Amino acid sequence: MPRRPTPPRERILEAARSEFAARGLAGARIDTIAREAEASKERLYAHFTTKRDLFDATLGESIDRWLAAIPFDANDLPGWACTLYDHLAMQPDDARLLLWAQIEGVSLPSPGVVDHDQLDARRNAVRAAQSAGAIPSEWEADELLTMVFGLVLAWFVTPQATNLHTGAHDRRCDVVRQAVTRLVG
Repeated sequence: MPRRPTPPRERILEAARSEFAARGLAGARIDTIAREAEASKERLYAHFTTKRDLFDATLGESIDRWLAAIPFDANDLPGWACTLYDHLAMQPDDARLLLWAQIEGVSLPSPGVVDHDQLDARRNAVRAAQSAGAIPSEWEADELLTMVFGLVLAWFVTPQATNLHTGAHDRRCDVVRQAVTRLVG
């Protein structure tokens, strides 16, 4: 049975993911994305009116994918952090897109591009765990999630961290787990 061809929008997003992860919003080339997606620039712009719209959609798709793939338990933030670290280590383009967005001052994509309901559910779960006394309430939910996320991303922003000894991945995950455990006491 012949394979169904990948729709143009999906091919464009896949090519954009690679290009934006490598070069960021400012450095990415629309003609490169179109060529890699086997689509014309006109077809690309029929789906995404601007380069920024394409970046937002690419970032949003990346975020939604890991939001859906990584179960969240506010009562086990250390475990969630380790699972998120594992995901980003296996999908480095996701980490790079997040970092490029930060470098270039891009805010989290708007509702409709990112599933803000999932983000809100995580915030609310943290608030509930704080109210129940399971995790510290000295920080707002967003502050706590940002600190946890920062601990996870530390390995991706530290020069030469990817060139550490064999077994480094498991050790890093353990370090993230321990650091988050200390953070949430």
